[in-house]
Amino acid sequence: MKRKWEIEKLKDSKQFKKSANLILRNRIDSLLNYTQSYFKNLTVENLHDVRIALRRVRYSMELFIVCYDKKIFIKFYNKVQLLQDLSGSVRDVDITIENFDALVSENNVKIDSEIINKAVDKKILLEEKFKLELMSFTLSKVLKDFLKQLV
Repeated sequence: MKRKWEIEKLKDSKQFKKSANLILRNRIDSLLNYTQSYFKNLTVENLHDVRIALRRVRYSMELFIVCYDKKIFIKFYNKVQLLQDLSGSVRDVDITIENFDALVSENNVKIDSEIINKAVDKKILLEEKFKLELMSFTLSKVLKDFLKQLV
């Protein structure tokens, strides 16, 4: 089944595959480096760096599907997409909490503490889920199998 982001008439060639390997290896190495930094220091900035790296991997991959075993490629792509979605959910809740804080401090608006506590609880749950998925990803067969193709 053709994906909506696949580009017709793009053909696999030796040079194209060589470029794809170089680009994807660079993007994945960058993601893994940012992931290490994130686990060393769980800051919003490090989460942001991981989110950007996930986006770069995913969108670079979309150009090169013709170069790889489709089954291995799609498994890896789906995992990256899941991580990107989870990190986005964490960020969305972060922004909501920041907006609550801004409303309270800048406009002297009162917000029920139960709402803020629910948002904080949701953020904690999403962060834990994201961290577990990210850790699992770094050790996964899906990652190893895809990296084997980048030779």
